[in-house]
Amino acid sequence: MSAPSGTDVEATVSSIQTNEQSIRGIGPFQVSATIWLTPIVLSDAIEQNRVFNINDSFHKGLSSASVTFPFPIEASLGFTKRLEEKRVKEGVCYAWAIRTEVDGPMIGLLALDPFDHEDIKPCIRGKEPVARGPETTQNTDTLVGNVTENALSCGGLGYWLSPEHGGKGIMTEVVGFALSKLARQEFGYDRVHGEAWTDNMGSRRVMERVGMRPAVGVPVFVPKFDAVVDIAHYIFDTQK
Repeated sequence: MSAPSGTDVEATVSSIQTNEQSIRGIGPFQVSATIWLTPIVLSDAIEQNRVFNINDSFHKGLSSASVTFPFPIEASLGFTKRLEEKRVKEGVCYAWAIRTEVDGPMIGLLALDPFDHEDIKPCIRGKEPVARGPETTQNTDTLVGNVTENALSCGGLGYWLSPEHGGKGIMTEVVGFALSKLARQEFGYDRVHGEAWTDNMGSRRVMERVGMRPAVGVPVFVPKFDAVVDIAHYIFDTQK
């Protein structure tokens, strides 16, 4: 199967274009004089694919437990198309391309999806996160079905940046903007969670610089590594 050409991608973009003006969180958002967040579109697939194949850092990183190296163009097309379809279907934009100009090429990604609490129990107001376990002990909070009345609305932070733009403080600016401007104002999150492999000190420093604090980290089995990998988990409460 041959890789789609730039013309093929542009034609597909034209065929699925829709009016997105009513989508919540669509932006564009200006982070600084030289940094913008705008929706990811199918035409970003070619640049995303080029960046993912600069080296194997994305394969090793937590940005996706399934990222391979080399990364095929079909995977990039599928990724960007899914994001377009998701925001149209749900009426909400949870992921943006990082750009140095509002209509410039994609140099990275920021995501602020609802946090799934797969390995961590629902967060309770005034309490630190707790890892899920076999125990079923109730706390003093009132339960309504499986929902705790004092449960927080939580977002999950995700990001990556092209190696060509590393070391410039861009990711710290973008994540700081996400926590201070987007999390509460756009989505009403009470708390934001972020994760990185424990040995990924660059990503961990970004979260620490913007005021996120360490919390419980749950090791996960990663099939592509055939190993259990330790995770550093951070949280940020949007209202003190």
